[in-house]
Amino acid sequence: MYNYLMLVGTITKDIELKEVAEGKKVVQLDLAVSREFKNQDGNYDTDFLKVTLWDFMAELAKETLKKGSRVGIKGRIYPHVEQLASGAYITINELIGERLFFFDRANTSDDLLFEKNQESKD
Repeated sequence: MYNYLMLVGTITKDIELKEVAEGKKVVQLDLAVSREFKNQDGNYDTDFLKVTLWDFMAELAKETLKKGSRVGIKGRIYPHVEQLASGAYITINELIGERLFFFDRANTSDDLLFEKNQESKD
């Protein structure tokens, strides 16, 4: 069994790169993903999901994506338990993006991808 997800959607907000402990970089994308089937009213529903990207992927997203960009994301689900103020515990399924696929070629360039990939190997 594999923990694997593939999403294709549209970025709904401008991307904000944050730096957290020990210099790690993180981005949380807001992604609108349309369902492929119609609801009872004959319309397509849209799910709004948050996807977390770390380090190289976070920097790449910040430099190449913007509100309205279409993107594919390969990743995994990271379930973790958190305690509420009431003392109850809940399970949160966080979506972690591990690879990006660009559908708006005007927003990126192969030179930038190559350059960023080389920096990450140094």
